[in-house]
Amino acid sequence: MSTSTFSPARAETTPAFFVVAVPKLIIMTLFTCGLYCLFWYLRNWELYRKATGEIMLLPRILWPEFFVYSLLNRVDRRIRASGRNYEWSPWWLACGILLTWGLGAHLWMVSLPIPEWIDALLMMIALFLLALGEVQRAINFCEGDPQGGGNAQFTVVNWLWISIVTLGWVAAS
Repeated sequence: MSTSTFSPARAETTPAFFVVAVPKLIIMTLFTCGLYCLFWYLRNWELYRKATGEIMLLPRILWPEFFVYSLLNRVDRRIRASGRNYEWSPWWLACGILLTWGLGAHLWMVSLPIPEWIDALLMMIALFLLALGEVQRAINFCEGDPQGGGNAQFTVVNWLWISIVTLGWVAAS
């Protein structure tokens, strides 16, 4: 099977990656405590599989940390195959996402009994969201919608997700 399956005609009809406006991605990730980020990750792989038929989803679902760079690398290859260039580093962004996610999860566990660690946790969350936003800008560029305008509005389902998670936090406190 060919490693480059991009064709301009196919790209117009079959999106290979999930387009979403960066502000919406960040707000949804924050207000769903990361659940939207998991949806985002799985949706990207699902669309890529539909567009190319190249991958198996199960390993990517079970071990996402092993496939983040692979996802970003495929975005980069698709951009380059289209004859365009986008200034970014899939490798460094994948490292940033994995490090901030891992350190953030560790700090979350540590900060529960030690509130002094909350500033470090908030810094990890901010850096994670910054890296995630950069990745989404590249994906939006790849799909020909640099601002993510095709998915910028909040839907009823988005508000439902936010409400459920918010109510869960309120009930837990």
